[in-house]
Amino acid sequence: MAVRKINFYLGTLSVTPDHQRLFGYMDKLMVMQRIFLKIAPPQLAQRCILGGFFEGNLTICANNGAIAAKLRQTVPSLLLKFQARGYEVTAIRIAVQANYHAHGVNKLSAKKPRLGQTGADSLKDLAEGLPPSPLKSAIESLAKKQTDK
Repeated sequence: MAVRKINFYLGTLSVTPDHQRLFGYMDKLMVMQRIFLKIAPPQLAQRCILGGFFEGNLTICANNGAIAAKLRQTVPSLLLKFQARGYEVTAIRIAVQANYHAHGVNKLSAKKPRLGQTGADSLKDLAEGLPPSPLKSAIESLAKKQTDK
C-alpha cells in the first residue's frame, strides 16, 4: 500500500510546473543508464552508474579505481555509441564513487578481527623479550585479550 502512495505522490509531483524539469531530467538519465548498460562492456557496466548529464558532459561513477581505469579505455567508443543513438554526448568524465552498502563493508567492519593461537603466542614471546615499557604492557594486554576470547 505504501508503494502506491509514493507512486501517486511522485506522479502528482511530476506534473507540477516547479518539478517538471527535474523529473524530465531524471527520466532522460534513466533512459541513458539503460542504454549505457547495453553499450558498455557488461563486466564494467554492472559496476557503474550514470552520475549526471549536462551540456553534453556525461559523468559515469565507477565503484572503484580499477573499474574506472578500465572504463577510461572505452570512453572513445562509448562517445561514438551514445552519439549513434542520438545523444549529444561530447565528453565523458569518469568518477570513482564507492558503493559501500552494496559490498557489505559495514558488515565487515562490525566484526572484530580475531588473532589465532599462533599469533597470540608470538605476541607473548615478543612481550617477554622487551624491557619494561608502555609498548610491552600494551602487547601483553593485547595477547591477554586474544587468549581470553
